[in-house]
Amino acid sequence: MKKITGGVLIPVCSPCDERGRFLPDEFAKTMEDAARQPVDGVYVCGGTGEGLLMRLEERKLACEIAVDAARRRGKLVLTHIGAYSERDALELAEHAAAAGADGISTVPLPDAEPAGLRAYYEAVAAASGLQTVLYYVPDCRLPLSEVLETLELPGVIGIKSSSNDFFFTMQLMAGKPEGKILFNGKDEYLAPAVIQGADGGIGMWANVFPGAYAGIYRRAAAGDCAGAFALQTRLNALCCIAFRLGLLETFEAILHFQGRWDRVFRSPAPRFDRGFYERFTALAGPLVEELTACGKEETI
Repeated sequence: MKKITGGVLIPVCSPCDERGRFLPDEFAKTMEDAARQPVDGVYVCGGTGEGLLMRLEERKLACEIAVDAARRRGKLVLTHIGAYSERDALELAEHAAAAGADGISTVPLPDAEPAGLRAYYEAVAAASGLQTVLYYVPDCRLPLSEVLETLELPGVIGIKSSSNDFFFTMQLMAGKPEGKILFNGKDEYLAPAVIQGADGGIGMWANVFPGAYAGIYRRAAAGDCAGAFALQTRLNALCCIAFRLGLLETFEAILHFQGRWDRVFRSPAPRFDRGFYERFTALAGPLVEELTACGKEETI
């Protein structure tokens, strides 16, 4: 088991067909590509990977494929086991350990009160025996004080913060117990988060622009603020276009532009059409090419 200390993890997509069925062969290709990138590992079946919309057997298979590909490249695997029931999460946690994952992560259990959430996190950490990373999402009901207390639980090594409030993430960094790590989950402020003390990043754009994403992290971690913000500005220019046109359609259009499997979001997620693709590439094609090219020389 590799020790999770931070760095960049790609939250890999989970390719599917038009009926939302997981495609193992396409996922294996996705994992082979991700494992070759200049990153530290992968985050499997998270928000970008749509784990909550997949069947348990599909999620287990994704974890196994990811572990196999990552091990051959010396990369770590953090598997998201969050589910709509504690029973399913515990089953996925136990499987992650058996499959050889390095750690597990989970969003809060739906509708659970703070005491129930602490019991839940303690249960999944114990069930897997793996390094456990909390996943703070914008609709999380835990106040800051409760999140910080939860980080003290046995087996919990850190948190991924995807809060839309950068100051909340800063408060997490300032208040987290010594030795706990924090992954930034909002791509739009990766550079400032790392400069302020985040230990790593897990964000959807790392799927399509892994070199640029890793470049932002490494420059910021090394204190090269000018270099980090130069890349962050280019990524954020793309983000602005994506949010204006439609985030999910843009993301899949970029996969298509890159010649990759381009159905990764399940119904009722919107799909791009030919007109959207032509508008998007006319507007952002050169920027996509620029970001795609970043770090290509570092692939293995």
